[in-house]
Amino acid sequence: MKNKHISEITVMLTVLLLTTALTGCGRREANRVDEAVPTPAEAVINTEDEAVGQAEIIVESAAEPETGRQDGERFEEVIILEGMEEKVQYEHVKNKVIGFEMDYDYENFVRHSEAEREWFVSCWDDPGNPENYLEVRSSQLDAETAAAAIGETLSKNYEISRDDAFLLARAGRCIRIDASADVGGQTMPDQLQMVYIVPAADGCRVATAHYAIEGSEGFGRRFRYMMDTFEAIVSRKTLSPTGTWQTASMGYLSDGTMSPEFYVRFTDSDILYGHLKDGQFVPDHTDKIVSLAETDKGGLVIQAEAANGVQYTYRTSESDGNVLEYYETWREEEFPDMYRGGASLSRSS
Repeated sequence: MKNKHISEITVMLTVLLLTTALTGCGRREANRVDEAVPTPAEAVINTEDEAVGQAEIIVESAAEPETGRQDGERFEEVIILEGMEEKVQYEHVKNKVIGFEMDYDYENFVRHSEAEREWFVSCWDDPGNPENYLEVRSSQLDAETAAAAIGETLSKNYEISRDDAFLLARAGRCIRIDASADVGGQTMPDQLQMVYIVPAADGCRVATAHYAIEGSEGFGRRFRYMMDTFEAIVSRKTLSPTGTWQTASMGYLSDGTMSPEFYVRFTDSDILYGHLKDGQFVPDHTDKIVSLAETDKGGLVIQAEAANGVQYTYRTSESDGNVLEYYETWREEEFPDMYRGGASLSRSS
C-alpha cells in the first residue's frame, strides 16, 4: 500500500511532462547547474502558526528573478521547530533545466539530480525505497490543468483538500493539494503527500513532499521551510529540443507489440536514449552533445558523440519542424551519403 502511494505521483507526473556520486549526506548529482535564491531567514515563516505567517506574506505571484546564491553554495540559518530555535545547514540548489531555485537542509537530506527531477531524500532512508523525500519536476501544463490531473489521481486513494491561493514566501501564490487522509477521511494513511503546483511562464513546477505518518511532524515542517525558499525560474533561452522523441525504426517488445527502437529526450548537454515502461521514460544510455546551434530558419543542428566514438548529427527537417534527421557524420558535405532514416527522430510528446 505504501509503495503504491509513493509511486502514484511520480508515475502520473511522467505522463504530464512533455521530458549521481554521494558526498556523505550532502548530494548525488547527474546534472549540475550554476547560479541563485534568497536565504531561509528571508523566506521562512513560522510554521508553528501558519495562518499568522501567511498573513504576513505579500508576494502575489510567482517571481522569476535570479538572485543571490550560486548552485551548491552552503550557509547556516535558524528555523523554528516545535517552538525552539534550530540551526540548520543549508545548500542552495539552482537547476535551470527543470527551472527552480531552493535551499535544502543538507545535513538531513541527500540531493539526487536527474535529467527530469531533483529529489531530496532523508539521510536515514533507503534511496531505493524512500519514505521521506521532496521531489521537484517541471511540467509544460499550466498550473490549473496539472493540479486537476494530480488531484484526480490522488483522490483515488486519498481524501484530498485543495487550496488554490496558497502562499509560499518566495514563489507567491500556488496551488497546494493536501493528501493526508484515506478516502472517506476517517483514517490516516501510512504515507502522506503534500503537492505544491507553482505557476511559471513556461508551464508549472510540481514539488511533492512525501513523508511517513510517524515522521509527518518533523519532516512535514522541514519540507515546508524548504518550500518557502522555492522559486520557479525560466532560462533565458535553451536550444535543446523539448519533450519526448522516438526513432523511426521499430522493434518488438516482449509481449509481441511493436514499439520504437528508442524513445529519446534531450538536456542541454546530453541525449538520453531509453524506453517507456508503464508510461515512464527509463534511460538506457546517454550520448554527449558536442555542439548545439540554431539555423537561420529557426531549426537546430545538434552534433553528438556516442560512447563508442561514433560522431553524428541531428538536424531539423526543412519540411517538418517535428522531425530531426539523423546523419552519421559531423561534416555537412557528407550528409547525402550518411543519412540514416531509421535513426531519425519524430516528436512523440
